[in-house]
Amino acid sequence: MVLVGLLAGPLSACVIELPEDAVPEPCDLVVCSTAAYCDDGRCVCEAGHAGNPDAAHGCQPTVGSACTDGCGAHASCDAGTCLCDEGYVATCGGADCLAIERVCDGIDDCADGADEDPMVCVDQAIQEWVVTDACLDGYDVQWRVWSLDRDWVWPSIDDTFWTVGLDVASVEPIECIEGELLCFGGESGPADGPLRWGIGLDGAGECDDCCAPCAADVIDVPALRCD
Repeated sequence: MVLVGLLAGPLSACVIELPEDAVPEPCDLVVCSTAAYCDDGRCVCEAGHAGNPDAAHGCQPTVGSACTDGCGAHASCDAGTCLCDEGYVATCGGADCLAIERVCDGIDDCADGADEDPMVCVDQAIQEWVVTDACLDGYDVQWRVWSLDRDWVWPSIDDTFWTVGLDVASVEPIECIEGELLCFGGESGPADGPLRWGIGLDGAGECDDCCAPCAADVIDVPALRCD
């Protein structure tokens, strides 16, 4: 809690209590890779990992497979585990290690292209989506955000976000890859004849004004009306 004292006279003071969330912590809005942590507003790969700590899976392991069949290129056996040499990561799987500078260089070095995967190479961001139900039909709106650049949907293919009443803004933060195109889709009403907005809950529709690129900003979807 932050206390601000305002002098009202030589012997008196007025103390204003500010809510704790008035002063955000440096890591409050920072999204880090798996196998990474936030330190004073910056993402850092955990021990045993190296790479891009700002991408969803950018921190790659420096520990490979067990040594039962020997270790591959740029790795050595230590206590039964293949350890990558310094400056190398086990991005491709298996027993070989890949030089960290060859990860995200625009050239597929792994057989499956894992070293150029956007989840490894591209920074992620927190984007807030604001949805307001302005349709007086007696139903709340369930909605999703779809990525058109990869097979991904928020909150998930088995779940939906919901509005919370008429003319009340529903705000949901999502973690996305910077630059990927995201689109809104929502429905309300009975299952046999729901109203639909954007690209729909199944992501199969089309729209002119329901999409935006992922960035660390706020997307205010136009009020959902049914008139």
